[in-house]
Amino acid sequence: MKDPICKMEVDESSKFRSSYAGKTYVFCSKNCKDKFDDKPENYAKK
Repeated sequence: MKDPICKMEVDESSKFRSSYAGKTYVFCSKNCKDKFDDKPENYAKK
C-alpha cells in the first residue's frame, strides 16, 4: 500500500493507520498520519 502523504510503499501491518469515509489508510510515520488526520479530505482517494 502507498502512504497517501509521501507516496512511500508501506506494509499493511503498519501501526500508523487512519480510517476515513469507510476506507483504511496506512502511513510510514506518525508525521504523515498526523498530516492526514488534520485534513483527510485533501489526501483521501476520491
